[in-house]
Formats: sequence, C-alpha cells, structure tokens
Amino acid sequence: MARTVRKKSFAAPVRVLFLSAEGLMGGAERSLYELLCALPEDRVAAHACVPPEGPLARLFALAEVPVHPVPLRRFRRTLHPFLLAGQVRALYQASRILVEIVRVYGIQILHANTDSSALVAWEVSRETGIPMLWHCRDLRPLGPLARILAARSAHAIAISRAVAEHLRQQGLASRKIKTVLNGIDLARCHAPSERDAIRRRTRAYLGVPEDVPLLIDVGGWVPWKRHELFLEALAAVREKHPRARGLLVGSDLFSQNPSYARLLEARAAALKLDDEALLVLQQRDDVPDLLAASDLLVAPSDREPFGRVLAEAGASGLPVVATDSGGKREIIKDGQTGYLTKPGDAQALARGCVKLLDDPAKLAKFGEKARARIEKHFDIRRTAEEVAELYERIAAGGGK
Repeated sequence: MARTVRKKSFAAPVRVLFLSAEGLMGGAERSLYELLCALPEDRVAAHACVPPEGPLARLFALAEVPVHPVPLRRFRRTLHPFLLAGQVRALYQASRILVEIVRVYGIQILHANTDSSALVAWEVSRETGIPMLWHCRDLRPLGPLARILAARSAHAIAISRAVAEHLRQQGLASRKIKTVLNGIDLARCHAPSERDAIRRRTRAYLGVPEDVPLLIDVGGWVPWKRHELFLEALAAVREKHPRARGLLVGSDLFSQNPSYARLLEARAAALKLDDEALLVLQQRDDVPDLLAASDLLVAPSDREPFGRVLAEAGASGLPVVATDSGGKREIIKDGQTGYLTKPGDAQALARGCVKLLDDPAKLAKFGEKARARIEKHFDIRRTAEEVAELYERIAAGGGK
C-alpha cells in the first residue's frame, strides 16, 4: 500500500511522528498502517517510530515512510518493583532517542497509537513542548492515568462513540475528545465481481466444499474476545445444519494468554468439534480471502472498542451476527446488515446464524447492504481526511 498522493497544496505539510509500542501486526497496528498510508503526502509529512525488525517497521519502509527504529515496548500493569523499574527505565531510554528525533526532523505533532506509546509521547511532549495526540483504541479502565495522559494531549482520538463515552466516564472533558470512526482500506477487501473466484480458490485449499455453510470468527486469543461462545454457537448451528463448519482465525499474538488458548482447545474437544467441524488457523495475512470464502462472520466479543474485522466483513459482502457490546452497533445495522444479540449468549448467536442460513436471499441482501454501509461510512480515506484536518488545526495553533 503506497502513501496517498494528491495535488500539492500551498502550505507546508505538517510534520508528524507516529509512535507504536508494538511491532507485530494486531488490529491497532493494521489500523495505524492503513491510516498513515491514506494520509495525503502534500498535507502530512509522516515519520514512524516503531520497534525494530518487526512486520510493522517493514510495511512502513515498503510504503516509503521514514522509519526510526526505537526500542519502544508495551507497558503492562504490575506491582512487581523490578518489573515496574524496568518499564520506567525503558520509557526513559526511548524518550531520550525520541527527543533527538523531534529536534532533528522538526516534528510538530506526536501521534501515539495506543496507551503504551502515549506514555512515551507524554514524556517527549513534556520535554519538547510539542503537542501530542493520543489515539484511544481500547475500553479498558485506566484510572488516574487517563487524566494524566489527557493533560498533555491536544486531543484523545476515540475510534468509536463507545470509546468516546468510555473516556468521558474516565474523567476526560468532552472538549478533549475527538471521535474519528476507524476506517479500513476498502481496496484490501474483495469487490463483489471478484468474490466468487476468491471463494472457490480459498475453499479449495481449505478443503471446504463450495456448498458447505462456513462461519468465521477472527480475533486475537484474549479472554474478552469470547471465542468459546463461537465454538458453542457453531455446535448449536450444526444441529440444524450438520454440514456447517467453523473457521477460527487468530492466536495469542502477544503471548499473554496461554491459559485461554488451552481453554479454547478444551472447549472444542468437549463440544466434539473435530477437523470436519472446525478449522483453526493461526495469525493470517489473507483474512480478506478467508472472509470472501465464508458465509457469515460471528463476533462474540465483550466490550469491543470498534471491531475492524466487522467492517472488513461488511466490505467483503458478509453479514455479521454479533453480540451487542461496545462499538459493534456503530458498524452493524441490526436486522439490515446482520443481527445483534444479547452479550454472552451463544444460543442467541446460533439462532441469528440459522435465521440467515435458512434464507439465502436474505443472506445475500444483508451482504449487499453491509458493503454499501461500509463503503459510505468506514473508508480509511474519510478517516485520514478528518485526522489531517485535525493536524492542521493543531499546527496552526487552534488545537480544536
């Protein structure tokens, strides 16, 4: 994906330094990469600071974005004094390097992609006096840290209205919060004219016949994603559609939840979901292909900040059956592009899936409406335009 090039403007582009404390490609990192590539070069001169030798650094380099390999790290809550001291030391060391980068390249704005990178941006902003933006992509409670980070932030960018409300509940003033709905790169998802060919090809290498109902669940193996509900819903769907299969895509990417991975394995075994019923794939780069091959996305998570795979599914013409939690209702129109069900209820998820599998015409109609909705509201170019305008206001001294 190349940077967006548009007609040159008369003003000099705003020099922005993007910070990511994670170099692997989770949802937050994919969103940052697509945002940065969509920002117009004539308005934003982007630099990126990411951990060295990771997929994110390599993608930025391929997009011809100047990359400064800085040993940033994810910060974890801990009361262990040695671990805490090590994290503080790492923050200080990274901030020393970043302060020099800011001065050498004349950076005007720091853009922190997550809470962890916002901690480093806070220190660099304090030392250099340049404004920072804190991109909020989570619904986890931060306590006093939320107000500390907001104190130096020109804005906290909320990726959904659910996140914006969460920040208000954390004590942030509304004037500090800027809601910019997350967007996706629509070109990465398959257009309707391509989908049949992609579906046949992908199902062939997965070993799934073309007429078998295929349900997919995509996401990291963390407890709040509630993948066990997908397994339970799949078992219930198979009572009505015995040939239906499930596709579980993801992994414990950051190696923080080994016990949850074991729980999922045990639950699949208890439900007798063998290889004919369930395919388990690890972290993948071909999620758009897998979505095109599927009939429904099932999204069972609790307190989902946004859910970019819901948008990717819609862009692929795929209806979604999801628990009504977090920001998902901002993407899904209940009864039009999918179904929203009671959180934590696997049987309700199964009923939503069966309702659509029993009515192929409705399944297709929901998919068409889903694609139209995503194209209208969740194009990354719209996100990039709003963010670029925000940069320009901050650089001009407006800040709002």
